[in-house]
Amino acid sequence: MRHEIGSERAGTGAVTTVENSEKDVAKYLFAITDDAEYAEAFQGLVTWVNGFIVPVYVTARVPSSRFPWCATWWEHPEALGRLHSLWLAYTALTADLEEAGGTGPSMWHRDHLDPIMQQLRAPDGPFAGCMTKPGVVNHVASQEVAVVEP
Repeated sequence: MRHEIGSERAGTGAVTTVENSEKDVAKYLFAITDDAEYAEAFQGLVTWVNGFIVPVYVTARVPSSRFPWCATWWEHPEALGRLHSLWLAYTALTADLEEAGGTGPSMWHRDHLDPIMQQLRAPDGPFAGCMTKPGVVNHVASQEVAVVEP
């Protein structure tokens, strides 16, 4: 799976910001097949989540069993996919405020950030069991579901 590549590269310290031009439309992380392109998109996502989402939207509420967060969020495939889609929406709705009519950031909060953070930080969400006490970093890996072929 693609998230395994990201997990291996997350601790490398190499951070690359991904910028998209009109000709270079961003692809959803799980749809990227080229390893180098995936690594670049992944590192851009890590920079955005750790540099923007966590300081602004996670620390505003102390992590607890009611609103857990995981310091190694990229090791949860559901979180990786949801946060990347959140980043794509953010980019689309805030890149050109004139085009968005000035309501892009508000729409991003209402339609994207709030529902995704509610799913991620739900007591039974992907971070259940992770960082349930302030200042205590804890990681509980997502459980794999058995897949049965017909």
